[in-house]
Amino acid sequence: MKERLSKIISSEGLTPSMLAHKMGIQRSGISHILSGRNFPSFDFLQKLLENFPKLNAEWLILGQGSMYKSTMEDLPGLFTPSIPVEKVQDSPTILVNTQNLSSGESHQKKLPDIEPEISPSEEPRKKIEKMMILYTDKTFVTYFPEN
Repeated sequence: MKERLSKIISSEGLTPSMLAHKMGIQRSGISHILSGRNFPSFDFLQKLLENFPKLNAEWLILGQGSMYKSTMEDLPGLFTPSIPVEKVQDSPTILVNTQNLSSGESHQKKLPDIEPEISPSEEPRKKIEKMMILYTDKTFVTYFPEN
C-alpha cells in the first residue's frame, strides 16, 4: 500500500504535505503510511478516492489493474450499439411492485406500455424477465412484463 500511495503522490505532482492538506488530514498520517508504520484506514482510503475520483479503487486496495479508471474515450464503441435493434410491435403492460425496504410496505400499479424486448436481428429474441430501480431513500421499483 505504501508503494501505491507513493506512486499517487508522484503521479499527481504532490508532496506528502500537500496530499494531507488536500485530504484534510494530519501530515503524520501520510508519513506513517509511507514509512510502513501504519496501514491506511477505511476512512483514509475513502477520502483518497473522493479527492482523486479517477483513481481505480481496485488498484488502490488490491494492487490489481491500472492506477486510473479507463475513460470513455479509451473504450470506443462500448456504449454505442453496433447491431441494429428491431422495433417490437406489441408492448406488454408492466406491473410495478413498489416496496419500501425500511417498512416492508408494498403495492402494485400499472404503468404505460413500454418495449421490453430488444432483439438484434442476428441473434435469437430475448425477453426481459424483470427490471429493478433502486432509490436513495431505500425504496425500489420492480418491473415485470406481462406474459
